[in-house]
Amino acid sequence: MLKTRVLLGFVLMAAVFVACEKPAPYDDKAQLEIDDAIIVKYLKDSSVTAVKHSSGLYYNIISPGTGNVVYGDKDSIYAKYRLKVLKDSVLRDRSLDSTFIFLLPGYIEGWQTGTRLIQPGGAIRLIIPSALGFKDRAVTSPVIPPNSILDITLEILSVNKKPK
Repeated sequence: MLKTRVLLGFVLMAAVFVACEKPAPYDDKAQLEIDDAIIVKYLKDSSVTAVKHSSGLYYNIISPGTGNVVYGDKDSIYAKYRLKVLKDSVLRDRSLDSTFIFLLPGYIEGWQTGTRLIQPGGAIRLIIPSALGFKDRAVTSPVIPPNSILDITLEILSVNKKPK
């Protein structure tokens, strides 16, 4: 009986220890290097052309659009996009075609950077490393696993500038 209680006590202590263990902090730089290797392989294997931005984002401007809009934090941007997820150097089409209105603040870093590379009427393909995307967080709608590389084709339809 005493042996059982001692054993049960050790099991409970081990469970408490494991439950208190904190996950390692997310390492943007290391994940960016991992994602970069996957993206480079994908680009090479699929003969896709893209430019690497200083942030680590890959992009291909399909059409630059027209104008000299400097996107502000409160400007309403009307856009259309298609989302795919790059997993193991293979595109997984999430078949999400959507037209919507958005403001830049609050969107993932890669999306914000890519939006600023084109003008209204323009379109761009963004290959966003997970470190510039949702990082190690899972997204449920659409289903995007943690550390996913995103392939987004974004078209800016128009911009409603808010007065300063």
